[in-house]
Amino acid sequence: MTQPLVELVEQFCQYQLKQRGKTEGGVRSYRWVLEQFLVFVRARHGRLARVSDLTLATIQQWMDDMAGGDLALSTMRSRQSTVSSFCGWLVKRNLLMANPVAGMDRPPHRSEPPRQVPTPALMDALIVAARERERPRDVAIFLILRYTGMRRESVATLQVRHLDGTWGLRGVRVKGGQTRDIPLPGIVMHYLHEYVERVLARDLAPIGPETPLFWSVWGRRNRGKSQAPMTGKNIWRLCKVYGRLIGYPELKPHDLRHGVALEVLEQQHDLEQVRALLGHARIDTSQIYTRIRPAHLKQAVSFYEGPARRMLGAN
Repeated sequence: MTQPLVELVEQFCQYQLKQRGKTEGGVRSYRWVLEQFLVFVRARHGRLARVSDLTLATIQQWMDDMAGGDLALSTMRSRQSTVSSFCGWLVKRNLLMANPVAGMDRPPHRSEPPRQVPTPALMDALIVAARERERPRDVAIFLILRYTGMRRESVATLQVRHLDGTWGLRGVRVKGGQTRDIPLPGIVMHYLHEYVERVLARDLAPIGPETPLFWSVWGRRNRGKSQAPMTGKNIWRLCKVYGRLIGYPELKPHDLRHGVALEVLEQQHDLEQVRALLGHARIDTSQIYTRIRPAHLKQAVSFYEGPARRMLGAN
């Protein structure tokens, strides 16, 4: 019970990444939250945190400290959930007798509407700006964000193997380490295939099923150019760059998710289709997908075919 927690935190994060299939972005969030708890314990006791510090009283004090800092209820709820998952993992490994979070009240969940939702015209403007700058990678990213509402981490982890003809994206890793099939307009899929053939094949060799779709390229003095697969943070920065170009400097990738959700709802008048398409975390995924199959999801976004074709200038 006196074992330092810092090493166990890293083991827990590696378990989530390699055995539970969580995304790298999700694991980074776990690590950051748990490190904040370690910092709290060290500041309180003047030493490294131990397993024996994982008590209801200590965790409640940490929650009270966050509440005193006016953190949002949703943030506190998420952090408490992360610590609970960590404690549960320790219990299964016989390193902790019981999960102390089980005896705590959880901050209430309050679903609040997004403060700012980009209009269809504004989302289209991102693609227009990327085309005017002749940046095919950026066009491809914004086409996916604009017509699927995917989270930035999922877009960043896309590989060549995820492209399925004219249907859309298959087996995409999403929040929670699950995979989903996500439809796209046929003309957008045609653009993505051309992007692979004309851009990736030119910049990378050889191209295989596991090749990431999107890469960051930067230059270093006396070292030439370097490149690496994009991350969710890269896509966040990309939205900020283009947001300033189109007069919407506060734009974030998740804003586009809200925009797609509202547009699909207005067009289809079916909230269940919206939930299935976006894979909202608070919906029982298996239950939804027994009622709305991928074929129906493709139909749900069929109205995008015309606008996407006009956006890309196809006849």
